[in-house]
Amino acid sequence: MKKLEIVTGLAQYKVLLAILGVLAAWASFEGWKWNQAQHEKYIAQKEEACKQRLATADRYVQSNRFLQAEYYAHKTQSPLKIKLEKPGITTSFQAEKEYILMYNKPVHLIPENPRYEGSLFERLSRQPTKYPPEPLMVTGKKLLGNNAEVISACSPKTFIVPLDNLYETNQKLDISPYLPPFSSF
Repeated sequence: MKKLEIVTGLAQYKVLLAILGVLAAWASFEGWKWNQAQHEKYIAQKEEACKQRLATADRYVQSNRFLQAEYYAHKTQSPLKIKLEKPGITTSFQAEKEYILMYNKPVHLIPENPRYEGSLFERLSRQPTKYPPEPLMVTGKKLLGNNAEVISACSPKTFIVPLDNLYETNQKLDISPYLPPFSSF
């Protein structure tokens, strides 16, 4: 009789352990699922912020005739003769100020490592074959000789870019004085 009670007690103990194991597995799976959803949400937010910075840079370039001329000159590989406002070269470099990053040759726009996951970040970190990458809004952090350390919504960490590839958002050349109608006659 005593052996039967011991065997029955062990069986109940094993059943309880099995139930606890199933509950623990289910809880860990639900936790993993929640973490995965949070990570996907985080990546989606970073992708949206990056798209906004790309669109903002494109708006600045397209609305300024000299920046636009510079951008298309890089695409046609014929340098522009006009001297544009560049931080650290023709203007003073300021930390926490926004600049346009516009390369003059095919290079990766953001560093390959580290980078966020996703097809947008993968595309931006690849080197284009023929044309320079699209312009990107960046925030200056500090000046490092002929380079600048910048941060962007497209990259999780700061990265180094040559000063030749940073442009002021407003170019003084594009501000022309008001001329009354028919003043050229």
